[in-house]
Amino acid sequence: MLNAIISGSHRKNSQTRKIAGYLESAWKKLDLANTADIIDLTGNPIPLWDDDVWTGKGERVEIWKPYAERLKKAEVLTVVSPEWHGMVPAGLKNFFLYWGAKEVGHKPALIVTDSSSRGGSYPVQELRISSYKNSRVLYIPEHIIIRDNEKMLNA
Repeated sequence: MLNAIISGSHRKNSQTRKIAGYLESAWKKLDLANTADIIDLTGNPIPLWDDDVWTGKGERVEIWKPYAERLKKAEVLTVVSPEWHGMVPAGLKNFFLYWGAKEVGHKPALIVTDSSSRGGSYPVQELRISSYKNSRVLYIPEHIIIRDNEKMLNA
């Protein structure tokens, strides 16, 4: 089973990317995924969405294609999001504007959020409210919140 793990932080050397790497190892050890594919959003690799994407032509579409193919191959998804000022990062929200039912429709997805302090719950709500509608991604009822992320999963 291929698990696409989306590391939703723009920052280099982020705690979110560390967590995505940990989850990749854990899913394999627990035999929950034969393979995992970390889709890393460090540095905002995807340009801001524009409605020219709907034409199926242009630079944005060409940049998106490799991501779309990776998502299509995945059987399950893990979305890892940091909490920035109580919100999901803009680059991750932009990523959700690109994906659709062709890539992620009806695929089960786990939400994992992280915070450098005692937060982390707001992104869970935001992801459940605003990232599934047109894509038809199927967020499972459970989620994971990793608080004090700099102290966690360092082994």
